[in-house]
Order: sequence, then structure tokens, then C-alpha cells
Amino acid sequence: MRGMLTDKIQEKAVLFLNREITQKELRLYQYIDYSIKNGCYGWSYDKMDEEEIKILNKLYDEKHIVYYPDKIIVTRKFYNYIQDILATGYVEEFIRNE
Repeated sequence: MRGMLTDKIQEKAVLFLNREITQKELRLYQYIDYSIKNGCYGWSYDKMDEEEIKILNKLYDEKHIVYYPDKIIVTRKFYNYIQDILATGYVEEFIRNE
């Protein structure tokens, strides 16, 4: 199901982060992805709740991101990881039979 936290996503999270993620963290990845691709337009603490700020702090402590009230910067490895996670969780794959 689209946007759901699946076993496959958890496996990828454990492999990269050495921990499982929550549904809230999965959804936060969409916001991070949107923000970094759009020059941090719309990035704001006012749009986040306490749990999301804790997730950002954890990602910062794990050295995957640096963030400010008006900007977020991610490592290339974290960027690649969230692209894989978002594709797995939100994109229906077309498999072409040749």
C-alpha cells in the first residue's frame, strides 16, 4: 500500500541507519526531499511537531543532515537512501517484459 511502512522499507532503514524508522519518519522524508529539491522553499520549524524535530535531531546526531530554521542540507549517502525509501514506499514499479 502506498506510503505505508513495510518490512522492505524497514530492512533498508536498518541496513543504512542501523535502526528501524517510524511512519512519521517515513513521511518526514517526503518533506525533506521536497525541501532540498526546491531550494528549501517552504522549509520551516512551524510546519513540524515535536516528534518530527526529535527525528531531525536524531538524523543530525547520526551525521546525515545539518538543519537550520530555514534550511536543511543532507549528505549524498542520505539523499540516495531517502530516494530508495521513497521509491519503495510511494512509486509503483513498472516491470517491462521484453
